[in-house]
Amino acid sequence: MWRVGGILGAMVVALAAAAPARAAAPTCDGFKAAMARESGDLKADFVRPLVVSRGAGSGLDSFDLVTPARLDGVLRCKGDVFVQFEVKIATPAGDELLERFAQAQRAASVAALGWTAARAEHDIRDLAAEAADYLRASEERGDVSVSGKVEAHEPGGMDLGLIWTRSERSFILIRGE
Repeated sequence: MWRVGGILGAMVVALAAAAPARAAAPTCDGFKAAMARESGDLKADFVRPLVVSRGAGSGLDSFDLVTPARLDGVLRCKGDVFVQFEVKIATPAGDELLERFAQAQRAASVAALGWTAARAEHDIRDLAAEAADYLRASEERGDVSVSGKVEAHEPGGMDLGLIWTRSERSFILIRGE
């Protein structure tokens, strides 16, 4: 009996050690620093936009992405807790802008998810191909809202998604609750 319990206990310990570690959500400052570091010549930076509103607001701090490319991005945090990052481009777009968009997606994935650059390159390319397929199928079906949407749920409660339409492409990272 002791031997079976000992083996079972050893198996539980081995399985727990082999299970993928849950990545902690990045801090807001940590994401901004990692994004700047990983973006290379894209020179990603974040600035606080001027916001005029009535009422209490959303309780989130927003930071606009600033790059030399025509990328539209926003980072949302609650205090120093990362909540969401979104970057998008208008389409149709030229090859250079598409590469800059891919570069921003890779940098954000490394910064928020702790992925290696190689994994980010591979997974984003696969998700983009899937989004393109869904967009093409949506157009062929004649959907009212023509779009290609894909998502992935990562350990640690981080979700990422791509939404492609005829007029824009969006990449979104969200910290789940």
